[in-house]
Amino acid sequence: MSTWREDLGTSHEVITLMQSIFAHVSDAILVIDCEGRIVKANAALEQMTGWTEDELIREKHICELCLGMATCMEETSCTDCFFKRVQMPSFEMKLRTKDGRDYPVAASSARLPDESGGKLVMILRDMSAQQRAEKERYQHKLTHFAIQAQEEERKRIARELHDGIGQALYSILVGLNVVRQGNPGEAVMQHVTELVNMTSRAMEEVKRMALELRPSALDDLGLLPALRSLMKRVEKTFHIQVELHVQGEKRRYSAPMETALYRIVQEAMTNTAKYAQASQLGIMFENREKEVVVTIVDDGIGFEVEKTLLVGKGLGVFGMKERAQLLGGTVDIRSAPQEGTTVIVRIPLPEEEVLDDDSRLDR
Repeated sequence: MSTWREDLGTSHEVITLMQSIFAHVSDAILVIDCEGRIVKANAALEQMTGWTEDELIREKHICELCLGMATCMEETSCTDCFFKRVQMPSFEMKLRTKDGRDYPVAASSARLPDESGGKLVMILRDMSAQQRAEKERYQHKLTHFAIQAQEEERKRIARELHDGIGQALYSILVGLNVVRQGNPGEAVMQHVTELVNMTSRAMEEVKRMALELRPSALDDLGLLPALRSLMKRVEKTFHIQVELHVQGEKRRYSAPMETALYRIVQEAMTNTAKYAQASQLGIMFENREKEVVVTIVDDGIGFEVEKTLLVGKGLGVFGMKERAQLLGGTVDIRSAPQEGTTVIVRIPLPEEEVLDDDSRLDR
């Protein structure tokens, strides 16, 4: 059985192999002398810091690149520096790049044998991508909590409008009708009638506001009845013909999923009503085996999607995409001037969403 030395070949071949690894490995490698001067660096360190080999070798002290370990505190910085240790298998630090940026890296260091003159070898791995991913996960979580809190507050205010102000207005209306039935004088009757009309309009406005905030049908009956109610309001308010086609079994979904789909469709319909100058709008709701797909199509004037997003006019679109992404889904918007707009929403069904037949509603 051959030894690892035999497998590597001659000492010359070993040196060539090590040089190749040093030059091409993706992690940055640098060698520091006993005084802290950089005496060797690979191409990965040049790429990471922006300094060339000529600018680094014998020209830079490690302290000129190091912005401190993650464990350093301002008042005790460098008192426990890796450079003073024989070995530090794993720690985090920040590099100073040539253009002045902070560059987060995962590092390890080891002192070479005495015959090397006390040199220290460091290996640095880029952590910027990892930190970006962690930041995105954190922002994702914050967005989830923000949307959840927003929906809870919408629900609370809608309930207060309906049960509080709405009921108070209804009681006033009943009282006014009682007064009117008592055959008051003509002047009083006219005044009471005006008050009845004002109260009725206020009740309608409160009802509309409550529906906009959080339709009770969404919680009580489910997504499809809530969408049908929304369609009627859009048709009545904006004079747009809206059609809904449903494929697959009709059923209830989790509250977050029903809320997200409702808000996405609501935003798409609102955009059509406000900006598209459309006369017709179609919604295709598909309940597939592993996902729900909702397609909203209008015959409006269309728009340039990328341009609209770049100039910051697509905040509603960002909200739609964010709601879908929170559930692992996507929102794809396809449009062009004078060609209408198509919005395709895809939300995957998690395992727990595949419910038994009792959860499937025939409505």
